[in-house]
Amino acid sequence: MDPFISKLFEISEQLASSNCSELAFLCKDFISQQSCTGKEDTDLFVLLQQMCCMDGNNTCLIEELLFYLERYDLLLKHFQLKASAMSERLKDPGMAQISPYRCLLYKLGNVITNSKLEEIKRNCTQILPKARVEKVKSMLDVFNELEKQDVISEGNVDYLEEMSHYLKDEEFNALISEYQKRKAAADSDLISTDFHKSSTHEREKTQLYNMKNKIHGICLIISNLNFSKARRNPGQQHFNDRNGTEKDEESLRIIFSKLGFKVHIKKNLEAEEILQTINLFKEPSNHEESDCFICCVLSHGDRGIIYGTDGQSVSIRNLTFCFCSSQCSALIGKPKLFFIQACQGKEHQQLVSLQTDACNASDGCNISKDLIPDEPDFLLGMATTLHCVSYRDPNHGSWYIQSLCKHLDESYKRQEDIISTLTKVNLELSQKRADKFGATQMPQPWTTLTKKLVFS
Repeated sequence: MDPFISKLFEISEQLASSNCSELAFLCKDFISQQSCTGKEDTDLFVLLQQMCCMDGNNTCLIEELLFYLERYDLLLKHFQLKASAMSERLKDPGMAQISPYRCLLYKLGNVITNSKLEEIKRNCTQILPKARVEKVKSMLDVFNELEKQDVISEGNVDYLEEMSHYLKDEEFNALISEYQKRKAAADSDLISTDFHKSSTHEREKTQLYNMKNKIHGICLIISNLNFSKARRNPGQQHFNDRNGTEKDEESLRIIFSKLGFKVHIKKNLEAEEILQTINLFKEPSNHEESDCFICCVLSHGDRGIIYGTDGQSVSIRNLTFCFCSSQCSALIGKPKLFFIQACQGKEHQQLVSLQTDACNASDGCNISKDLIPDEPDFLLGMATTLHCVSYRDPNHGSWYIQSLCKHLDESYKRQEDIISTLTKVNLELSQKRADKFGATQMPQPWTTLTKKLVFS
């Protein structure tokens, strides 16, 4: 079992039964309450991992959750973090995973006694359905109901102030006052910034791709695992099955579904089947109501090509050119994204970064036009540079796809553009090391995008 999953199981076993509802409430901005219903602590942790909110390399959220639950013993035991160090870290708003608003509600819930909860429930019958109020068992339940009715929100805590008036609880009142002060200060900074930069903001809005539809478009995932047919070909006995690709396809399915795409997964396609699939999906009728198109290919590959499960090659150019303006008029002016998880040669990227950068720069300029059309609105994200291998963990999936999914999720929350996302992927992978080969992996994005692409 994955060491991080084992750690989550161990933490779950040491949490109190009451902690599950608290965890669900604190994680409400990451996963829906409906998804949390009836779940155990471990289930919630697994859901958070599936949503790319945490993993063995990113433990910030689980550390923060333990801190708010006041399980300082588990924080120290599993992450070697003292409560004082965690408290200092959270003083920087940019380091916090859980919003100040969510923290406020959680803290307010902890100061309410059972007698005061009954008083609150009596008052809430004026604005909440009586049947819903009768089912309330905790203050966090009250907050959930108030949020459902849009009575309270991050920008509106007026009803909480009304509560403080009749509760006459100093701590309750102090928490709300502190939140209001900090929010007012933050809003003041934003107003000041917007006053000086309003024209820039308007220009930036016009420089964004339009992502207006509820379903942004199609995400096609081609995932090749079984290469037994290829191994029967002379000289292709080294085509191993791509164990771990199922992890990649699931991570891609989760993140692009979350980003608003209709995901189609096609498995174990031979070369001709890949071309047939691409030709099927390039039909303009598939994209008339789309904002964007995404294609992800998970397979073996070599310089400028990917392989079907029969060992026959398909050029990346043939994939991307099927969606140029002459082939798919419905996607004119819309971003077309391709992510290729495949080796592009047999060399291992050496850890000497300066030598690697020099090699990549000269090579990329010569080959990029052979991979994507010489027209606007394309982006090609390659797992590795030309000539080089890419790495895949049979148990956890490939370096590139797992990093891509994690940073897409983080960028979605922060409303960052795709180029910024891919830059973070580059940084993360440049710091990883394949000890067996004394090598690293450097992804390579090529783009003709003419505007910023932000998934919203």
